[in-house]
Amino acid sequence: MDDVKELYIDSVEFSYVNNRPILTGAYLKCRTGDIIGLLGRNGCGKSTLMRIIFGTLKAQHSYILLNGKKIEKPYLTSKIGYLPQHSFLPTHERVSYLIWLLVKSATLRQRLLDDNRIQTLKDKKVYQLSGGELRYLEICLLIYQPTDFLLLDEPFTGLEPVYVQYITDLIIHFKDEKGFVISDHNYRNVLDIATQTILLQNGGCRQIQDKKELEFFYVPDGTFDMD
Repeated sequence: MDDVKELYIDSVEFSYVNNRPILTGAYLKCRTGDIIGLLGRNGCGKSTLMRIIFGTLKAQHSYILLNGKKIEKPYLTSKIGYLPQHSFLPTHERVSYLIWLLVKSATLRQRLLDDNRIQTLKDKKVYQLSGGELRYLEICLLIYQPTDFLLLDEPFTGLEPVYVQYITDLIIHFKDEKGFVISDHNYRNVLDIATQTILLQNGGCRQIQDKKELEFFYVPDGTFDMD
């Protein structure tokens, strides 16, 4: 890639009021072309870290750089997108209207409308979509923004296998244009496409070089013996 972008996060500290610290110096660096798998046990702070990076949750301390420039509210840059665990779309709106409303570039809008799967959904309303169709639409709406980085929180959980594959293909297709940070309880789906794996543990980020390391900290011993 000729123009590599970088999202740099360091020294993230966060705790809820009268509660134990959740993050105690979390560090993460994502560049366009990266697919970072962010793994960790329930309650370790994965969603919290994503919300801090996006800017909708304020940490007690954080240091976030976008292309070398310090930023306080990343969501205002339009360069970082965030997929929350729960749907963010109004249920009674038609898919085609949401695409028209949310994708400002006419070129990108048409490119999205030409997507074979969106073609079958565009005349439906949001409440008529299956879980996989809805998640695919939400991720498409984020990917077809002028974002350089996407934070995807549970993009695969609860989906039928065919849509897990569609979403996987979509991420891989856009990998050279964007950087991704993906967290999901279906860790195998994440590991299948991750170019880097980070384990969030004890408030910090551990770089995983070999997935067998996860058997010491995250999954049962022998999980990957047959892989």
